[in-house]
Amino acid sequence: MGFNKNVGTVIGVYSFFIGMTYTLIGLLEIVIGWGDFIGSGASLIPPIELAGINLIPPDVLGGIMLTIIGAVYLTGVRQQARGDREGLSFLLVGSLLAAVFFGVFTAIMLANGLGYVFQFEDWLKWTWLDDLKPEIWLFPLALPGAYLALTKKEWRE
Repeated sequence: MGFNKNVGTVIGVYSFFIGMTYTLIGLLEIVIGWGDFIGSGASLIPPIELAGINLIPPDVLGGIMLTIIGAVYLTGVRQQARGDREGLSFLLVGSLLAAVFFGVFTAIMLANGLGYVFQFEDWLKWTWLDDLKPEIWLFPLALPGAYLALTKKEWRE
């Protein structure tokens, strides 16, 4: 089945959902971390936690990157909904950006884990939940879109 308006509408809804999720969480990271970023130390809202796990940390630069990834997804929604195959490139690029930042933040987590294993002084109280950032836990949302954009050859013809 080729890429048509019906398929494009479904892909567009999927891209809109991912794009809005990345954008909103990115904006929350920016707002939460703004006080630390400008040096006042006063955050507009506190970090969002669940059962002691910091789900949305104060990270302005990480929030900017999440917002950019969300914007890439959202840019292709209109083309996808019209059934235009060019919109798939935004889905693929958004997924690739999400994968790059997933890799970076996973590498940071692994490096901190090594510090903990070797008992470096700064890492004695570290847990892996300290580094579980949105760039890591949002990544599974990006996988289905990347898989479809890469494997459906009839969509690229």
